[in-house]
Amino acid sequence: MEGKDIVGALMVIFGGVLALRGFLTMETTLINLGIAGMLLGGVVITFKSSECTRRDSVKLTLEAYENALRRMCENLYLEGNAIFIPPYENLPKGGLFVPLHRNFELDLARLDEKIVFLTDVPKDSAMGLFLGPFGGELVDKFEEHLEGPLEGVGSVESAGGAVLKALGLASRVYIDDSGDHYIVIVKPEVECDHDNLTKVPCPIISAILLGLSKATGELLTIEGAEEKEHGIELRVKKLGGAEEWM
Repeated sequence: MEGKDIVGALMVIFGGVLALRGFLTMETTLINLGIAGMLLGGVVITFKSSECTRRDSVKLTLEAYENALRRMCENLYLEGNAIFIPPYENLPKGGLFVPLHRNFELDLARLDEKIVFLTDVPKDSAMGLFLGPFGGELVDKFEEHLEGPLEGVGSVESAGGAVLKALGLASRVYIDDSGDHYIVIVKPEVECDHDNLTKVPCPIISAILLGLSKATGELLTIEGAEEKEHGIELRVKKLGGAEEWM
């Protein structure tokens, strides 16, 4: 039971006692005070806690991001899945790229921080939408927690899990290196758009994968996402280092 529930219950009980005493002694003042106490107690019990209010605010913010990005991808007819790019010369913070086609070609030499729609390429298979370091602020928090750069899978799992749990955004982060893939499990505390995760994941999941790309130096793409009892399970394919795509 939360503190507000205890306080509310005590106010209801105390108010009931005052109202009963006022009724027995025929004192209108006590009756009115008792009724007021019970009403205030009921308000306290039904009032949302600050944690709930904060979570609702985060949920609304995430929904706004996800709806805008989903509409953008639909209007541009983007077919490819999200690709997370580690930091390199053109993109010091890395970033998220959504290809125009599923069978894509990626020329990192043509990307930079000023580009949004990549169209100046020889083939349309290399076109796409660049969203910058989507979730990068959370990655910065991961590194603040570590007091150093992300290095290796374990650093992302431990720092990401600790920071997201402290912020009330996710209760679990698990990463398993399965050779040419990673299995990433995230249990968000706020609802993510499960139908859109492979194309443009929510900032929480995006931060974890952007951090994983930075920590390993590999380009990553989400091949599949499934909501399970233990969280959202992502199958993330390794695409090699940035030098392979220059």
